[in-house]
Amino acid sequence: MAEKFAPFFRPVYDILAKRLGHSFLQYCLRPEIGKVEIAPFAYMRGRTFENAFVILDEAQNVTANQMKMFLTRLGENVTVVVNGDVSQCDLSLGIMSVL
Repeated sequence: MAEKFAPFFRPVYDILAKRLGHSFLQYCLRPEIGKVEIAPFAYMRGRTFENAFVILDEAQNVTANQMKMFLTRLGENVTVVVNGDVSQCDLSLGIMSVL
């Protein structure tokens, strides 16, 4: 999965590395540490986020059903940031974005 999505995640990694420092980011990304995880929206099913800071980026392409799925994944002590640019929405005609 990491290889497949690497080009899409590159901007996020770049920003996190700039803010946290490259070596600390690499430490946080280690699965056994589990401080930072970057995953596609489609891979959220069956998960619950607790004690987390969750960022939903590119939300201009999120449908109402997808947003409901996202919101039901949020557990206790979670801060959420949802962002997107409605002028960049590329959903098919007739499908409404939640933004």
